[in-house]
Amino acid sequence: MTATAPASVHAHETPSVLDWGARTVKVVPGHSPGRGRGLFAVAGEVIDRACTVYIGEHQTKPLDAMQPLGDFYFEHPRSKEAGLMVLGLASLCNHANPANTNVRFEEDALCGWIAVLYALDAIAPGAEVTYRYRCPLWFEPSH
Repeated sequence: MTATAPASVHAHETPSVLDWGARTVKVVPGHSPGRGRGLFAVAGEVIDRACTVYIGEHQTKPLDAMQPLGDFYFEHPRSKEAGLMVLGLASLCNHANPANTNVRFEEDALCGWIAVLYALDAIAPGAEVTYRYRCPLWFEPSH
């Protein structure tokens, strides 16, 4: 599937968009015993690049009380009191230590913060994609 420019962009105009590259499905959602939802690998490398929504410092505490939504945002890379809601696959990763992926945040002039979910090593087909949460755990980790 190739992306096409919106109808509002004429052929002579260059749209201001991120170069997302070819988008292929490298993971699939599924059930993780003892954990609930999870992601499972079907191939490796950069798994996902996703936009984020900024959560201001005054919004994080009320959001923490709104379960389960409060469990899904990431700490802002520049402020421990603010957050970013990732609109992509990283939000579906279960915790593991050690994990087989990491998330890095890249600032983009047009889109704000982009979350990049990438494999730390090759992930075997069928293996769950996991991420080591960078916050105090609110649950007992399963092994």
